[in-house]
Amino acid sequence: MLRRHEEEFFMKSIDIDHFANFAFLNHLKVSNGKKAAFLIKKANLSENSYESDLYLWRDGQTIRMTDTGKVSDFYWVGEELYFPAVRKKADQEYTKKGLPLTVFYRLPLTGGEAVEAFRVKEKIKSVKFISPEEFYFVADYDPKAEWALETAGGKADEAERLLKEESDYIVFDQLPFWSNGVGVTNGHRDRLYYYKNGEVTAVTDRYTNIKDWQVLDGGNRVLFISNRFEQKKETPTQLKLYEKSTGSITDVSMENPFSHSRITLLGGDEVLLLGSDQKLYGLNQDPNFYRYNFKTGERRVLDESHMHATGCSVGSDVKMGNISSPWHYDGKNTVYFTETVDDSCQLASIDLEKGEIRHITQKKGMVVEFAPYEQGFLTLSIRGNDGIELFYTEMSGKETQLTHFNTHLTEEYTISTPEELTFQNEVGDEIKGWIIKPVGFDDSKKYPVILDIHGGPKTAYGPNFFHEMQYWANLGYGVIFCNPTGSDGRGTKFSDIRGKYGTIDYNDIMTFVDVCLQKSPWMDGERMGVTGGSYGGFMTNWIIGHTDRFRCAASQRSISNWVSKSNTTDIGYYFNKDQIGTDAWTDHDKIWWHSPLKYADRCKTPTLFIHSDEDYRCWLAEGLQMYYALKYFGVEARMCVFKGENHELSRSGKPLHRIRRLKEITQWFQQHLKD
Repeated sequence: MLRRHEEEFFMKSIDIDHFANFAFLNHLKVSNGKKAAFLIKKANLSENSYESDLYLWRDGQTIRMTDTGKVSDFYWVGEELYFPAVRKKADQEYTKKGLPLTVFYRLPLTGGEAVEAFRVKEKIKSVKFISPEEFYFVADYDPKAEWALETAGGKADEAERLLKEESDYIVFDQLPFWSNGVGVTNGHRDRLYYYKNGEVTAVTDRYTNIKDWQVLDGGNRVLFISNRFEQKKETPTQLKLYEKSTGSITDVSMENPFSHSRITLLGGDEVLLLGSDQKLYGLNQDPNFYRYNFKTGERRVLDESHMHATGCSVGSDVKMGNISSPWHYDGKNTVYFTETVDDSCQLASIDLEKGEIRHITQKKGMVVEFAPYEQGFLTLSIRGNDGIELFYTEMSGKETQLTHFNTHLTEEYTISTPEELTFQNEVGDEIKGWIIKPVGFDDSKKYPVILDIHGGPKTAYGPNFFHEMQYWANLGYGVIFCNPTGSDGRGTKFSDIRGKYGTIDYNDIMTFVDVCLQKSPWMDGERMGVTGGSYGGFMTNWIIGHTDRFRCAASQRSISNWVSKSNTTDIGYYFNKDQIGTDAWTDHDKIWWHSPLKYADRCKTPTLFIHSDEDYRCWLAEGLQMYYALKYFGVEARMCVFKGENHELSRSGKPLHRIRRLKEITQWFQQHLKD
C-alpha cells in the first residue's frame, strides 16, 4: 500500500485555474411525475465566460437537453420544459437596443428542437404557471425603457435613439440607487404581472417591489411579500393579497412594522410565515416560524428561539448559480427547508403542530438545493472534498449519490483535508477553526501560513473544498481559517456583533492564530500572511492597524471607513447603520472608532488591495481610501482594480479575472512569505 506522500507523488497538483474543472450544478427542479432537471454551469477559459446548459435526470440517467451554453433558467410546465432564450436575430437586435423582451421556448422530452412558446415585452425574472397560456410573472420594471417606448410611440429604433441620448447621464432620486451585481437600479422594481393568451396586465404599481410570492386557488389569488417606496426603501415588508376577480390588493400583514421574509402555502388561507420583528438582534436576527391565517389574523408562533438560520450561508468557491429552493409542504403536518447548522447546511423539517425542528441530514458539507422526489428528496449537495452533485436523500437521512460530474477531481488531484481545531474564547464560547497542512507535509520543516477570513460576518466556513486554500496548500503554505463570534449557524446571540466590530471578533481570530501556532510547531509564526473579503476585508484592514504580526496582507472588497460605506453603498444606509449601531451624525466618534482607516497611521504591514469597479456592496472608495492612506504613510502597498466586476469576483467573476485575482494575491504572498 502506498503511503500518503507516495500517493501525492502520482496525483496532479491543484493549479490556479482548477475551478474551471468543476461542473457547477444548480437550479434543481422536479416535475409532477418522476423526472428532474437542473442546469450545469462550467467555465470556458478560451471565451472568458461561463456556459450553462439544461440536463434531465430520469430513470437513473442524466441526459443533456441543450448545447447552446446559454440556458439561465427553466420551468416545468406539465411534463415539458420551458426556458427563456434570445435566439432569433431580430430579438437579439431588439434587446441590444436596451429594450425589455423575454422569449420562452418549449422543449419536448421526446426529442426535437425547442419551439417558441410565448414572448413578453418585459424582462422576466420568475414565473408561476397555471397553464401554458396563463401565468403570473415578476419582471424588472424599467421606467427609462418604458418612457422611451411611450415617447417613441412603440418604435424600437426611435426608443433606442432616446435611450442613447440619455446614456450619458445617470439620475438618482431614490435610495438605494444601485445594487451590487445589477448596476443602477434607481426607479427599477420587481413588479408582478398577469399573462393570459398573449395579454399582459400589471398587477402591482411602479413603486411596489416584490420579494416572495405564491399563487393560490388556480390563479384567482396571489399572496406576496413586498415593500413599496418612492424615495427611500425601508427594511420592513408587508404581506399583500391580490384578488383577480376584483383587482384589489389588501394588506394582510401579520404585524406592521415587521420583516416578512418567506411564505409557504398550507391550504386555504393559512401559510407558514417566516419573519422577524428585529427587536432583539436587529436586521440579522434569525427569523421565527409562524402558522398564520392571513384572512382571520389568527397566528401561532412555532419557534422563537432565534437559533435557526434558514438557507445556506456556508462559503464555497466551487458552487455557482444556485437558487433558494422552494420550501416543501407535505400536505399533512410538515414543511421542509434548508438550514445552516454550525459549519454545514442541512435539510431540515418543522412540525406544524409541535414546532419541533428536525435535521434530516447531519453530515458535514452542504445541502445547497432540494426538491421532493418519490418518498424522499433530490438534493444538490457537497460532501467531503467533492464538488456539487445530485443525491437522493431518504427521510432517514441516508444519501445515495446519483451523479459524478466532479468525483474524478477528488481522485486525480492532491487535496489536503482540513483538520478541525476548537478553543474557548474570552466569554466561554467554543470557537471552531481548521488547519490545512501543506501538500507534501514534513513535520521536521517550517512552513509559511495564510490566515483566510470569511465575509458576512454572518456567514460560516466549513470543512468543504475551497479552491484558493487548496491551491495555496499545493504551493507549500499552511492555511488556517475559523468561525469567530459574528458567524452564522450558532444562533443569533452568537452572530450578533452589532456595535462590536473589531473587538470580540478580532480577539477570537487572534486567539485562533495563537492556538494554531501552539498546536502546530511546523507553522512559522514569522512568516504569516492574512487575507479576506468583504467583512474579511474589513478585518484584514483592522488587523494591519492593530498588530504587526503578519508579514503581509491581501485585503479584498474591503471596508475601511464606515462613514463612506454607510453613505455610498446599496445597503449602507440601513444595514451598516444597524451593524455599527449608529450613523455619522448621531455618534461620529463611534462610527470612526470602528473604521480601520482611523488606524492607518499605525500600519506597517505591506498590503495588497483587490477591488472591483462595480462593487456596490463595498464600493471601490473603501479599498482606495486604505490604499491611499498606506501610501501616504510610506507603507508598501499595491492595488489591483477589476473592471466590470462586482462584489462576487472571487465566486462568479469572469474566469480570467478570477485567475488574475488569485495570481495577484499569491504573488504577493510569494514575494513576502517565501524565504
